[in-house]
Amino acid sequence: MPSHQYRRRRSGLLLCIALAFATATSAAPLRFFAVGDLPYSSAEAELLGRLLARAAAAEPAFIVHVGDIKGGGQPCTDARNRAIAELFRSQPVPMVYTPGDNEWTDCHRLTAGGLDPLARLESLRRMFFADAAVLHNGGLGLTTPDPRLPENAWFIRDEVLFVVLHIVGSNNGWQPRNPPGHAEHKSRSHANRALLDHALAAGQRAGARAAVFMLHANPLFEQPNKPGYLTFKQDLGRLLDRFDGPVLVIHGDTHSYKLDRPLRDPAGGAPIARLQRLEVPGSPTVAGVWVSVDPDADEVFSVRMLYPEAR
Repeated sequence: MPSHQYRRRRSGLLLCIALAFATATSAAPLRFFAVGDLPYSSAEAELLGRLLARAAAAEPAFIVHVGDIKGGGQPCTDARNRAIAELFRSQPVPMVYTPGDNEWTDCHRLTAGGLDPLARLESLRRMFFADAAVLHNGGLGLTTPDPRLPENAWFIRDEVLFVVLHIVGSNNGWQPRNPPGHAEHKSRSHANRALLDHALAAGQRAGARAAVFMLHANPLFEQPNKPGYLTFKQDLGRLLDRFDGPVLVIHGDTHSYKLDRPLRDPAGGAPIARLQRLEVPGSPTVAGVWVSVDPDADEVFSVRMLYPEAR
């Protein structure tokens, strides 16, 4: 073979190898699946199982359930919670879970059993967080700053900071006339603040370029003086001052799918473009949301609804 033909063939081969290597190593956007406010009935429990199976088959980085694993009027029982814990345990991908108000705050309701909310909270923590095999998310590298609140955690994945906060519906347990309950609310709010500070510092050290917060409650951005969520909204404002990357807040609670920019710049009144809010659908709609995060894209956060597969 003439030397010039050999050189052309060799250059072409090297180019093909380089292109193949670049394609193989170019990272796809980080993708995870989010659900919440499910299941509220036996029929929804069956559909939720099929929904999670469909999502898990697509191999997301993790699945997050943002709370309310039972209906508010259903009895607060260990058996009901154990069924969901086993569903989480059976998933082939890591699970992330933050409690909702129906699991503990609202268990004082007569229809929910008239039980002590703080006792139900401790039961939740034992059932979902004491046994690492339930959520099997150790591979995500979660950091839990306060062992008294094992549900509060942060981790970094693909230059994205994820923070899991325990903030629930029903005004976040704000009960000034109930000293034990109100003390729990204040303690948890302080722990959430410390978690955010700790996570932000770690994210900045690691060069995080975007942040995702996961919580149960709709923090009612349109009601700035709602007392149960005031601390979180103050903390969120402080974080936006200190972190200049895009931020996504994912929550459930009010069962109405939303993807919007809920905060406005006090100076001009325009929406703060780099803060987005995603509310997952909830009962009676059984569905979840695919979330992709790509810090290099024009739209850093993209979402797509997913429904359970029909039989």
